[in-house]
Amino acid sequence: MTIHPAITISRSLGSGGTQAGFLVARRLGWHFCDRRILRLAAGAMGHSVASLAHQEDHPSGFKDWLMTIFALGSPEAPCTLLQEVPIYSRDLFDVQKAVMERMVEHAPSVIVGRGGFIALKDHPDVLHVSLHADLESRIESLVRRRRFRDRRAALAAIEDSDRGRAGFIKAISGGDWRDPRHFDLVLDTSGEGLEACVERIVLEAGRRFGLGREA
Repeated sequence: MTIHPAITISRSLGSGGTQAGFLVARRLGWHFCDRRILRLAAGAMGHSVASLAHQEDHPSGFKDWLMTIFALGSPEAPCTLLQEVPIYSRDLFDVQKAVMERMVEHAPSVIVGRGGFIALKDHPDVLHVSLHADLESRIESLVRRRRFRDRRAALAAIEDSDRGRAGFIKAISGGDWRDPRHFDLVLDTSGEGLEACVERIVLEAGRRFGLGREA
């Protein structure tokens, strides 16, 4: 079994983390994995993408039992579950973890969100990155790029997202999603700029994984 190198990117809403992940993947010529993980997990669990997206941000609880019967093919193959099960944060994370593990078996990947830094924490050749930005920059970014009706709506979205992410990571690991000890690089897109952060990630990936300098 081949395990390819990977980069996980944890990001706060409005920090530009998804865009940074896409740009890093394009620079390196790697697979970009964001909502694709959720789509494959939804297929595996027999639920809609919308229901799992809500569950990611609003964890409903934790159960000791886990799903034991699901089949995952290659990242491009359809996923099926023999019977539908209730969704709990741990169940969702375990299926997404399996999807991410199959992805890094398939190809070098940039994985954005989904608790990737926890899912792949024991894998070799993974660079874990956290991207954040100051609150004002996050609000401005959401108003500008996501067309929230006003700053108050953007702030409410940020606060809801932060609570949801913190709850999800707490439920699956007991840890703090902002703890810098989880990450190899912690970057501030509002202070350094998005392009500079992308460059730093690409350079660190090149150093760590022995890649030639990318364009």
